[in-house]
Amino acid sequence: VPLSSAVFVGEAAAQGFVFHHAKTDYVLLTKWLPEGPNPLPKYGFTQIGVGGIVVNSKDEVLMVQERISPIAAFQGSWKLPGGLAEPGEDFVETVIREVREETGITGSLLGIVSLRHSHGFRFAQGDIYVVVKLRADLEEITMDENELMGACWMSQDKIKSLVVEAGESLGGKVSANNWKVIESAFVG
Repeated sequence: VPLSSAVFVGEAAAQGFVFHHAKTDYVLLTKWLPEGPNPLPKYGFTQIGVGGIVVNSKDEVLMVQERISPIAAFQGSWKLPGGLAEPGEDFVETVIREVREETGITGSLLGIVSLRHSHGFRFAQGDIYVVVKLRADLEEITMDENELMGACWMSQDKIKSLVVEAGESLGGKVSANNWKVIESAFVG
């Protein structure tokens, strides 16, 4: 139902139609008429996020601090640059775009480091998170100050020294999980 005809949604629901999904300019309602279970696919229920392990000519890793973290406990922590995929983007396109938007750094693919699939994230969605390793083509950081409060190159030793201890605040630190992923990108 296009947005211009939204007045009819109430009547469609009264006739047994149910919501499937919505976009900015329409809502899709369905009603399965034949006998038996409805084989239509459910709404889109998984978001895809990426993180970039971007290495420079000294094998330092690009680390960022988000201005506002989507998870309060991670506010002020150092993390990998990244974000969510746009429709039609693949993992590599997404990480290259996100790294460039956040830091001005461009890079070339070295490989996929890790993949995880979790459930129960925002809007009750699943979350696929892919970490991609890139070699920086340009190393001068131009930070997006609307999105980040910090961005810098860090040696592996520096990152390891910032790994948070149990019970410690993540502010100014690196999560143990981020360190584990970064370390695996270098040692396999």
